[in-house]
Amino acid sequence: MRILKFSFVLAIVLFFTGSTRSQITPDSIMKNLTLREKIAQMIITNSDGFNYDESSQEFSRLRDLIVNKKIGGVIFFKGKCLEQAKFTNRLQNLSDIPLLISADYERGTSMRLVDGSLFPNNMAIGAARNPQLAYKMGLLIGKECRALGVHQNYSPVMDVNNNPDNPIINVRSFGEDPLLVSEMGDNMIKGLQEGGVIATAKHFPGHGDTDIDSHNDLPVIPYDMERLNEIELVPFKSAIQSGVGSVMIAHLSFPSLEKNPKVPASLSPAIVDGLLKNDLKFNGLIVTDALNMSGVTKNFSAGEIAVRCVKAGIDFILMDTDEMAAIDAIEESVKTGDIKEERINESCRKILDNKIRLGLFSDKLVNENLVSVNVNTPEEKALSQQIADESITLVKDEFDIHQSASVNIIPVNTIKDSKSHEIFNKEFSDAFTGENIIFPQQNIQEITGETVIVPVFSKVLYKSGTAGIPQEYLSMINSLVQNNNKVIVISFGNPYLLKDFPEVSGYICAYGDSETSIIAAVKVLKGIIPAKGKLPVTISEKYKFGFGINKILK
Repeated sequence: MRILKFSFVLAIVLFFTGSTRSQITPDSIMKNLTLREKIAQMIITNSDGFNYDESSQEFSRLRDLIVNKKIGGVIFFKGKCLEQAKFTNRLQNLSDIPLLISADYERGTSMRLVDGSLFPNNMAIGAARNPQLAYKMGLLIGKECRALGVHQNYSPVMDVNNNPDNPIINVRSFGEDPLLVSEMGDNMIKGLQEGGVIATAKHFPGHGDTDIDSHNDLPVIPYDMERLNEIELVPFKSAIQSGVGSVMIAHLSFPSLEKNPKVPASLSPAIVDGLLKNDLKFNGLIVTDALNMSGVTKNFSAGEIAVRCVKAGIDFILMDTDEMAAIDAIEESVKTGDIKEERINESCRKILDNKIRLGLFSDKLVNENLVSVNVNTPEEKALSQQIADESITLVKDEFDIHQSASVNIIPVNTIKDSKSHEIFNKEFSDAFTGENIIFPQQNIQEITGETVIVPVFSKVLYKSGTAGIPQEYLSMINSLVQNNNKVIVISFGNPYLLKDFPEVSGYICAYGDSETSIIAAVKVLKGIIPAKGKLPVTISEKYKFGFGINKILK
């Protein structure tokens, strides 16, 4: 009956007042909600964007959370574009209050959807040093989001990656310089929000100087406020000044800000209410990083996490491991006086205000017929290629591939089921038609005095704990060097790899394994385009931030 009551009241209000979305207010909606329903607006559950059958367990779970509990939103992680759009419409039709749909599209919808767009990693934009590319990429991703029914993108990453051993940020960052990260990030925020979605600066107060993945454990940032103000906080301050709609809080321990070493930033009143809201004057949406990560679950239960989120100043509680326990615990804390109801109202009001401003109360559905027209468009593919072309960074060039009698291709692919090396092999073979190209399958150690290209596909992987490559591959590369070969390594991912094989003849950074990055690297090798990217990070004393050999390989 609750659903019918609220729908009826809203319909009467709209009919008699002729209300447009600008006349609907959060308070006019909230007066018809119970305390429990207002709490539920703070909950975002996760699912995959498959068009589940109504009899499936997953659809039943989501229907219960949406219809009976009235949760505020859903984040999708897998699927296909049209299927996700259709499923989103089905869920929206179940919901009395429009759902706020979110996603993690840092470098395009293909991060989650198999037929979506894919751009190079943020570090490629940092290497290109072209803020317009960041803006255009954000704008096109924003338009894609709205075509799919997504309203909030958890992007961009505003972390300053100044730790070469960072296992989870790495190429997801624009680079190691706070000003570079600020410039590129601000432009991406502008593009995303002009595209119609809420951009999210993450991972506050800064996840760039860690050597632990917060999916696995709770990293500790041991620096004082002077250091944080010089590096980590610079991009977030800039994003706030640029009008970013949301900030995501990391599961990191900051002893200088939060005295309890078990309490991550995401649950800390000192960091959320104190630093972000009071000191930095941020009044937009505040969302946690995923609450199923070990950086937070190792010390607290689902209910404890939810209560601590509210006390800290969080608006959106993202992916708590038990939504019912979270709602129950928060409701009980309000009833006992541990949390004031106005604190719940504050977050609920913000959430509803964003839903109103996004136009969801006037039109919460998407046109499924336009998905294929607006997602993974020729314009996006062209922009992806432009970013890749401008990003390729030539770090070492003690080789001349065009004078080689033969070229051996030995791919290193550490990603399970990845076909990136096959794309490289094809692109290289097509570009160097007529050359003697060898793809050795065995006796690699016997290759002597030849040109060897080693494309390395190694990227940040969730819970892997490393962004490097196994020792067996490092030994192979160094062995090829010792056998007097001209070894050219192309890093399609982690740019820091050169420190493990400093004697190679050539080193090229492509910052990712998107098809456009692979094509761009081959174009540089062929001499079709110049290498003009500049390192957005420092690899060594010799190859520092800003280094890059600008030339055409002829």
